[in-house]
Amino acid sequence: MNKNNILVSIFSNWMNLALTVVVAFFVSPILVNKLGDETYGIWVLIISITGYFTLLDFGVNTAIVRYISKYNATKEHSKAVETYSSSFALFSVMSATVIIITAVFAFNFKDLFEIQAFSKRYLFAVFFIVGADLALNLIFSVFMGTLKGLQRFLELNIFSMLTSLIKNAILVYLLYNEYSLLALATLHICANIVQFVLQYILIKTKFSFLKFSFASINKKTLKRLYNYSIYSFLIGVSMQVLYFTDSIVIGSLINVSQVTYYAIPGMIVEYLEKFVWAIIAVLIPIISSQEATGSNEKNKTLYITGTRYSILLISPVIFVLYLAGDDFIGMWMGDRYSGPSGEILRILLTGYLFLLSQLIAHGILKGISKHKVLALLLCGEAVLNLGLSVILAPILGIKGVAIGTIIPLILVNAILIPYFTCKELKIRYITYFYKGLIQPLTILIVPLCIFQTFDFTIDSYIELVTFSTLVALCFFLFSLFFMLENIHKTAVFLIFNRVTRRDLKL
Repeated sequence: MNKNNILVSIFSNWMNLALTVVVAFFVSPILVNKLGDETYGIWVLIISITGYFTLLDFGVNTAIVRYISKYNATKEHSKAVETYSSSFALFSVMSATVIIITAVFAFNFKDLFEIQAFSKRYLFAVFFIVGADLALNLIFSVFMGTLKGLQRFLELNIFSMLTSLIKNAILVYLLYNEYSLLALATLHICANIVQFVLQYILIKTKFSFLKFSFASINKKTLKRLYNYSIYSFLIGVSMQVLYFTDSIVIGSLINVSQVTYYAIPGMIVEYLEKFVWAIIAVLIPIISSQEATGSNEKNKTLYITGTRYSILLISPVIFVLYLAGDDFIGMWMGDRYSGPSGEILRILLTGYLFLLSQLIAHGILKGISKHKVLALLLCGEAVLNLGLSVILAPILGIKGVAIGTIIPLILVNAILIPYFTCKELKIRYITYFYKGLIQPLTILIVPLCIFQTFDFTIDSYIELVTFSTLVALCFFLFSLFFMLENIHKTAVFLIFNRVTRRDLKL
């Protein structure tokens, strides 16, 4: 994959994410206010519970990306077909299991959370459709994993953006016409089916060698997928606990309506994570290809500079959200959410800063098949997160759940993951810690501490955009002159010179 294709893939990922953020910006307040706190909280609970069912992919999807990219790089098309076909067979069995589990949970959902707003039959239908959607996602995730392994991020993002625009336009129409959860669930499953069809057409037309074949399903391939996937599965279990347990703890131990106050800041930090993953996802198949061709030295450099640049990239966003996040939430969702959700956002940002800096480590360890240690660390984080949240929720409410989340988040991502990644890549930990973490964190923390002493508020979107632009410009200029590697600094100046010359000619 050449540099132009890498940039196109990253840019298309960002465009997809930007569209998702813009759509969420306009649609989320409509969704929350039209459904109401309790109904929206029920929707979040259903998504959180059914999210655990995706664990039945056992991490195989990451193995698909790994081996499709590897066999495509080495031109071993027969092995790629074996991976493709065996994955389909495995996911077909898992999807049937999801349907059975979904039916059981759907039948008992109303009683588990003592929901009075809807009938048992209605909630069963909503829950079952969402579960069926996930079952289809399991089977046809083979398409997405294959296309990622083949580095077709541009097409994947185009499909995603088109379906997202159509889906959300219909969603707004449904909400304004007083449709509720059943319509939402049906819309989601239909939109996903459209994406699956588009992905299948792309594979069939561009990669004709990839065809499902019963003859290509074999134990050797399934074992290879299992050996790689077992630790990806543990990572998946951990991530599901980390992402979805907070809402379930709040719904069970506090109140369903309080889920909304936590879900809003949770949505914001989730988009921040997706922003960084938009880069990392492109790099994973490249990392695998580099390992397959013996270019592991590049991965060492990638870890240090990748951590550094990840922090520099998200620093202005975290700076603005930490200082003005509560004002933004108030303007976006309504004044009643500003105080409680703003406080939760600041707590979560403290921990997510370190998580976002280590997503590059996740990508590298997965790419070189050294993700066992990552799986074990994330399992430990998930257990500690759940334990602390359950203990603190009755005492401190949703604030306690947030604190229970960030304590293990900081421990694992600020200390343990960097240490073990450096060990795998044979990098001096002190060197990495200073260059990758301390230097970029300093330019965020110092001005943040200074601005914390000032009392200011943001009263309009114009003020927010102006403040955000000034912050981004200051961080960019400082990073350009003092934090970028010389080779990257030179590249930026070359691009600037080319652009200015074109403008002068015009």
